[in-house]
This record gives sequence, structure tokens and C-alpha cells, in this order.
Amino acid sequence: MENKKIFARPGGSPYDPNPVNVRQFEEQYGPGGVPGGYSMAAVTPLQDPTTIRGAACFLTLLSGGMLALGVYCLTLPDEVGTGIWSIILGLASSVMVWWAFVIASRRRRWLQAQKARQAWSAE
Repeated sequence: MENKKIFARPGGSPYDPNPVNVRQFEEQYGPGGVPGGYSMAAVTPLQDPTTIRGAACFLTLLSGGMLALGVYCLTLPDEVGTGIWSIILGLASSVMVWWAFVIASRRRRWLQAQKARQAWSAE
């Protein structure tokens, strides 16, 4: 039996007050956006799509290094376990790289839509 209380905004639409629920802030702050309370009312440095892409490129270098180290370790007789773990970590960080690029492109499109909406409403 689930004992879950449903919260509602004054307009009647439901919302989740749990601070982990990122989806409820997506319309106002966009993909990858952060509400004020999450970063002590400061603008986080990873709000800009270009910065997100820069971090993803850096992470690409790290994951490539992990993959190269893993392949090298597989050639050494006593380091096969290290090579396997290195390859697993390199592949996992490659997934994070892919997701960072997805978030950056979504954020860029959302910011462009916000600028277009503001320009349209100013006219």
C-alpha cells in the first residue's frame, strides 16, 4: 500500500516537491538548467551549452586515455584485470560524454527558443 501525498499548484496542476525531481523545473529553467536553490542562488558554470561541450571534450580525452590504457594493459600478462576495468570505465565515461552532448544540444535549442519567444513578446 503506497502512502504518497500528491501536491498541487494553485492552478491545480500536480507537482513533486522532492528537490531531486528535475523534470518539474525543465519548462522554466530548460534542459540542464538549475533552479536558484540548487547552487546557493548562483549561476552554475555548466548552464552554457558551449561550456557543457567543453567539459564533454575533456571527458572524451579522459575516456580515450582509459580505453588506450585498458588495451595496453591487456597485452601485459599480469595486468589483465586492470585492463578490463580500465576498458569498462572508459566505456562508461563515453556514455557520459554522449549524454553531455545531448544535454548541450537540448539546452542550446531551449535557449534559442527562449530568445525567440522574448523577441516575439517584445514586438
